[in-house]
Amino acid sequence: MTNSVALLNSVSSVWQSVLDHAYVKCNDYLGLEILDMVRYEGVFDGYAQISVPDEFRRDWVNSHYADVLRSAFTEVLGNSFVDFKISIAAAEKSVQVMSTPAAPKLPPVRAPRAAAPKKRTRNKPALYAAYTFENFIEGDCNSTACEACKSVAENPGDPALNPLFVYGKSGLGKTHLLQSIAAHIVKTKPDTRVIYCQAFDFVHDATAMYKALKLKTGNVRALAEAFQDKYENCDILILDDIQLLECKKFCQEKLAILIKHLRTLGKQVVLSCDRHPSNFNRLEEGEVPPERKLPNAIPSISAKLLAPLESCVAVGIDVPDLTTRIKLIQKKSVNIPFLDRDREEICRFLSLPPRENVRVIEGMLNGIRALNQFRDENLDLNVVKRLVAPPGTSGVEELTVKGVAETVALEFDTDLMALTSKRQDAGVALPRKVAMYLSRELTNTSLVNIGEFFNRDYSSVIAAIRSLTKQMGNDEDLARKVKDIRYLLEA
Repeated sequence: MTNSVALLNSVSSVWQSVLDHAYVKCNDYLGLEILDMVRYEGVFDGYAQISVPDEFRRDWVNSHYADVLRSAFTEVLGNSFVDFKISIAAAEKSVQVMSTPAAPKLPPVRAPRAAAPKKRTRNKPALYAAYTFENFIEGDCNSTACEACKSVAENPGDPALNPLFVYGKSGLGKTHLLQSIAAHIVKTKPDTRVIYCQAFDFVHDATAMYKALKLKTGNVRALAEAFQDKYENCDILILDDIQLLECKKFCQEKLAILIKHLRTLGKQVVLSCDRHPSNFNRLEEGEVPPERKLPNAIPSISAKLLAPLESCVAVGIDVPDLTTRIKLIQKKSVNIPFLDRDREEICRFLSLPPRENVRVIEGMLNGIRALNQFRDENLDLNVVKRLVAPPGTSGVEELTVKGVAETVALEFDTDLMALTSKRQDAGVALPRKVAMYLSRELTNTSLVNIGEFFNRDYSSVIAAIRSLTKQMGNDEDLARKVKDIRYLLEA
């Protein structure tokens, strides 16, 4: 019995020594977890025999830790070590124990019974209550992304949309769509474990584990288990703003492993970013990222993460078009007390300048709402024009005939030189009339000076204004276009 115990202790001590050497070089949570599942069965003719529960762990050990294990076995066993062999262990498979001539025959040692699975924690993701599909304004600029996100919410894990990659500039609604997916699944599939977080949170969790591994500080095991429970064991991972992972190589590699793992299990992954994957610089193994001296320089990302990103289904969101801007302002200004008779025109007036994103529109409406609290005025169209005008101006005195003419030329797809020429064709005559009309309405310039700018006399200006007024009375579309140009100039 003494020999048997000594032999078992010897086998155990060999593997423990190997693990001690391997853990020094193991720098990721998945490596720690997989090495814990490896079973050491002994040395046979110089070959160390180890086994793992499944093909995934076998392939992972061979591709990531083969050299680490060979080095560790060589340190422990010396020149007697030739190589290691890895096999897949069947359930409840007996473990062969290394024998020596002096030791009695040992009975097979049963594999320890698997521990009961831990009860999965189901933390409800922190979401904005207003970020739902019902509150999302859909338009030509975002319809494809919106439909893709709705499809994922209805059928998470569908290979046709897994992983889903939503991209677009800041403030266009990516976070709204991602949180809408999470909110819908939490509501309709309460047993599904959804993880929604910003990339900053992922970086924080991965960096904490990295520091613990490298600096040998903190509870590595606890950090690894918490990371695995949160990210690897979820049913749906929704990660926002992954461009924040730039220059964080360890975090990029962890995310690449995580995407592959979840996708293999058929679990849904949704990512968002401020650019398409093709707009990153690819960093190969060992390559140092170039210094970004300009804020708009192209960021770099490791090839390990870029590979799964390039295989994602990528859907983009563009800057809101006029129709979408009108819908946005109508919905978000419901609680602003505009006069009912002017509400429609106010919304159109505010939507005409090409606002670059939704946040700019929200900021403008918040400003109107705040300024109105200090004024005892009815919010009609004229008051709103004054509220959005630059401080110290009425928004009219700044306009010039040239500025009006340039804007009109742009809206009619012509140029300033054509408007001031002698041409009389319809493609030039109509926008010239509009420019003269709006110059008279919006500037303090005399008819004579307006005529001089367009190389006409003042009587031609009067005739053009009267002609356009008559045309607008008979053509609602023309009248609408002229009014929109006026709003554009006043804004």
